[in-house]
Amino acid sequence: MANAVAAPNPYGFGFVELSPTVLYRAPPDKIKSSGAFITKEPSLILLTSWMNASPRHVARYTTGYQRLFPSSRVVLVTTSALHFLVQSTNQRIKDLEPALDILKNIQPEVRILLHAFSNGGVIAAWLLATTYRARTGQALPISKAIFDSAPGSQGYTASLAAFAVGLPKNPIARGVGSGLLRIVLGVWFCYIYFTAKETIVDTVRKALNDPDLFPTHAIRLYVYSSADEIIRWQDVEAHASEAQAKDYRVQKVKYLDSGHTAHLLHDENRYWSAVTGLWDSEYLSSPGSIVVAW
Repeated sequence: MANAVAAPNPYGFGFVELSPTVLYRAPPDKIKSSGAFITKEPSLILLTSWMNASPRHVARYTTGYQRLFPSSRVVLVTTSALHFLVQSTNQRIKDLEPALDILKNIQPEVRILLHAFSNGGVIAAWLLATTYRARTGQALPISKAIFDSAPGSQGYTASLAAFAVGLPKNPIARGVGSGLLRIVLGVWFCYIYFTAKETIVDTVRKALNDPDLFPTHAIRLYVYSSADEIIRWQDVEAHASEAQAKDYRVQKVKYLDSGHTAHLLHDENRYWSAVTGLWDSEYLSSPGSIVVAW
């Protein structure tokens, strides 16, 4: 990281690219207080973005965290459709090496906040956790976790909607891309059906509640919406219930009309209040309760 040179970055001020999918931001030398009543800021914030997320949209979260926790380091992991369609797991892990190196060198007193978005983000978090476990024998060293619009289940319609986010805006190119995407996903789901194989989303869904990968002491917050057309709110709440049954401490913030990974846009103050509430206290209100956000 010492050789990286800071430059203007679409993901936010101060980010440097460590690999094709990992970016890093160190806190500035001079830090202005956020004004929030936070007992102790996270030492490190690990963000794993949703698939095909535009830098402009991700920057809303990175700049928000910069205002809220100005002294925190930030590791950002991005994901794209290519990672799932053509990239091998070994290559994906190679791209994640800078993030893994940072996690491997974390000291015991360091407090880490994981913030994963959509299925793409939780898959990235899972790959980090499984690789970290294989190398260290330990669960991912996180203190708190936020699952935004995740996890869902993998179906054809939801997958098509998720992958379509990255298609070109040009109507002709988008039409061609959509047709090819439908064929590829159709073949894939036929293969899954006839071979009875478990999908990656189903694998990760179970793994998120595996204490060998994600420690039970890390209180987690689920943020989701009944209006999400990609991730069903029923799937999120079912996963939260499964987590509670395995001794994870859970909080849920349910929006009624915000879109997929768009809860921040719907009500920024409520969103960041939930984040600070998770970080600075044992519970937002009471174990397992649902805070409804209009």
